[in-house]
Amino acid sequence: MTSISKFTSWIEISRKAYSKNIDFFRSRIFDGSELSVVIKANGYGHGIFEIAELAHEKGVGTFCVNSLEEALSLKEKGFFQKILILGPVLLSMTETVVANGFESVCYNIENLMAFEKTAKTIGKPALIHLKVETGTNRQGIKGSKLVEFLDELKLCQNVKLCGVYSHFANIEDTTDHSYAKYQMENFSGALGLVTERGFKDFKVHFASSAAAAIFPETHYDMIRLGISQYGLWSSKETYLTYISEHGHGQEHILTPVLTWKTRIGQIKVAEKGEFVGYGCTKQITRDTKIAVLPIGYSDGYDRKLSNQGYVLIHGRRAPVLGRVAMNLTMVDITDIPEVKLEDEVVLIGEQKDQIIRAEHLAALTGTINYETVARIAPHIPRIIV
Repeated sequence: MTSISKFTSWIEISRKAYSKNIDFFRSRIFDGSELSVVIKANGYGHGIFEIAELAHEKGVGTFCVNSLEEALSLKEKGFFQKILILGPVLLSMTETVVANGFESVCYNIENLMAFEKTAKTIGKPALIHLKVETGTNRQGIKGSKLVEFLDELKLCQNVKLCGVYSHFANIEDTTDHSYAKYQMENFSGALGLVTERGFKDFKVHFASSAAAAIFPETHYDMIRLGISQYGLWSSKETYLTYISEHGHGQEHILTPVLTWKTRIGQIKVAEKGEFVGYGCTKQITRDTKIAVLPIGYSDGYDRKLSNQGYVLIHGRRAPVLGRVAMNLTMVDITDIPEVKLEDEVVLIGEQKDQIIRAEHLAALTGTINYETVARIAPHIPRIIV
């Protein structure tokens, strides 16, 4: 087990919390519906290999990633799960995808033809998932182009249709789910066209974390569990919808997996009237004991937390003083007794009876919990505890 004593900053990933979150969603999904996990973007900042290890321990059979590079890195680490690449694959890289047996999104004729040519050349089938545009206008094939695509796919002898899927545009940011239902209708129509063309034995998947929690009718053959495997609700609205349907007492069904910590690098006293940090944005109004933390925006601690964020030391809040710098942040420890050099500091997570959630930092910085955790720098060590 890796010792944390040598790190100035590190992330603890809770095996118990992760297991609890996976168990909850498995209890929610239909029998016969597979639970896959989305571990793109370095596992939403939690560590792609650490989360893959925990998912493997829970018997997860499919990993969803964004890029070919992520897929290759997982295979090189020895993970044997099916790997579905959700992001674009360059035409020149289809050989690498096919040769490694990865499954890949496909939604245009150019990619389809490249997969067919590559698969024929190397004598191994290309495994594709057709993404259907249902209302997000991001990736996906429009309904007006779907028949043409399916007719071309029927002619391909070396491409196997492994899945058909789509993605919700507005299921998280509202408690009015009329647009989600509109997308579901579009998806149902697209599935009808696929089956009418004689395709069968493919997985149907639509559900993200939010849909997995509140729309059981979207579970189909597989759900793609993203943010909520990490113990985070996809939005306040998703949480409220779930609570309204299932009642109170369900508030703590998800447990955050990530705790981000650092240590005090220096303690000093600044006198009343002095300034703290770049730009002299904070002038202190009393003699102040300051703790200097070896963490900054290059580590993913947002600069917008300057003069408004806080950390936890000895179970007490220590406000951020001045600007968050590239590698250093200063906090006020005047009212926290017995603080010592190298004491543990919590940036995200619990300490005694206090907690800082990713959502708290997101609210302070004008973003969402996804971005707060996904932007934590990869160089910060992730430790499974």
